[in-house]
Amino acid sequence: MASLKGIRMQLWILGTIRATEALAWSSIFPYAYYMIRSFGQVPEADVAFWAGALVAVFAFSEFLSGMVWARVGDAIGRKPTLLIGVATGIATSVWFGLSRSVAAAVAARAFGGLFNPNVGMVQTCAGELARKEQQAKAFSLVTFIRSLGNLIGPVLGGLLADPVAHYPGVFRSDSAWNLWEKFPYLLPNLVIALLQTLTLCVTFFCLRETHPRFASRCDVGLAAGRRVVRMLRWRSAGKDYAYIPLSGSGIDRGTRASEEPERQRPVEETGDDAQTETLDDPVKTPSAQAFTRQVILQVLSLSLLAFHKVSSDSITGTFLALEPSPTGDHQQQGNSTTPSATVHHRSLSLPQAVGGFGFSTQTIGAVFLSEAVVRVVVQATLVPLLVSRLGALCAFRLVLVIYPAAYLLTPFLPGMRVRPPLRLAALLLDVWLKVALSSAGYVCSAILVTNTAPADGTLARINGAAASFSCLARSVGPLLTGKLFAFGLRLGHLEVAFWTLGAVALLGAVESLFLADRP
Repeated sequence: MASLKGIRMQLWILGTIRATEALAWSSIFPYAYYMIRSFGQVPEADVAFWAGALVAVFAFSEFLSGMVWARVGDAIGRKPTLLIGVATGIATSVWFGLSRSVAAAVAARAFGGLFNPNVGMVQTCAGELARKEQQAKAFSLVTFIRSLGNLIGPVLGGLLADPVAHYPGVFRSDSAWNLWEKFPYLLPNLVIALLQTLTLCVTFFCLRETHPRFASRCDVGLAAGRRVVRMLRWRSAGKDYAYIPLSGSGIDRGTRASEEPERQRPVEETGDDAQTETLDDPVKTPSAQAFTRQVILQVLSLSLLAFHKVSSDSITGTFLALEPSPTGDHQQQGNSTTPSATVHHRSLSLPQAVGGFGFSTQTIGAVFLSEAVVRVVVQATLVPLLVSRLGALCAFRLVLVIYPAAYLLTPFLPGMRVRPPLRLAALLLDVWLKVALSSAGYVCSAILVTNTAPADGTLARINGAAASFSCLARSVGPLLTGKLFAFGLRLGHLEVAFWTLGAVALLGAVESLFLADRP
């Protein structure tokens, strides 16, 4: 497999941008249900819907602005566009943490989505940095780092939400201004805002511009970052090295070799001379030429995957927090034979999907943490191996064929007539399987979208469209699934929502048969 030498640090920075976005995205899953309920503004039966709306409105706003940000990235460069996105993320995190009503929370999430260009722009930067033989490792690395955000996010949300209730010895209710009591969900968002601020600094000082038209322009942040690094190297060298400028160059002999390739790499890595010439003015490429039949199919496939994956994430927190059925065998430690806990067809003896697990925010955070750990391991080991052995297209089809079955048994897990440890083990296996499938699916999709672009100059627009329509799916999905979940809860059949997601996953598997790995 090809080495990432020369671009690894840049990919880490791009991955960190996605990771901090994932922090803000995933941190609300453990407490969204409790946050909406704490406002006291919606009926109990509608809490699940509005918890899903917090997820959906962010994604829908990304859909509305995705193509606009793609054009902004072509007009002003990738780096300035990413800086705007990270800075907006800081403001959004603080705003959301200070929300005291459903309207304020929804508005904060909508604002964050509208001014978030990072999804498509990071994919574009990674595609412009990596050669074709580097793609599997490059996209896996970026997605792996984003997975670290998914790992930390639920932990922050689950452990730091409502600190007065969970840590009364540290966060007293009579503290100055009653800050933590007035804003019980501010603390995790402040921590996320701090991490986003650090990411903003690293991006400003260390990220290179990958757009060929702007790669050679003066970058104040990058120049300042290099001066700091050069100064630190010179000071750490002490008396062993001296600063000796080359005649007429003004460039240090010790740093020229490392700096010069960095200035040139964005142009060199995008391809040969002919490819570079086509990239000089990508905005002149007609949209009809960019969006070929195969590109449209790839965007549709990614959207279907995003629909059922994010919809599942949005209801999982509510499903885990939902109280168990009072008549179910969940309350009988696995020894109950209560007829009302089972479907009345005695030959099948299937548990009825009528309740959840009744977990606290801390326990939900721990479940999401375990899921994120699996995601990190899968991204680092299984996904690159799978893609290198099978190829992106075959691996993608394999993932999509397995996915529908993953939704079939989920709603019945709380009613399993087994001991609680075995029930918990079944739950963990269920969420781990889904996260492994989604991790591989997203990496394969990113590679396929890049490979089916008809010209390198169309990549930003294609990634912008892919991000926009996947965001549309991520917004519509949680809303519809939240409604189906509430409907199934009233009906006494939670499987309605999960089996609908399975049907969407099956549709994605069928659609993958028409995909190719070339334009």
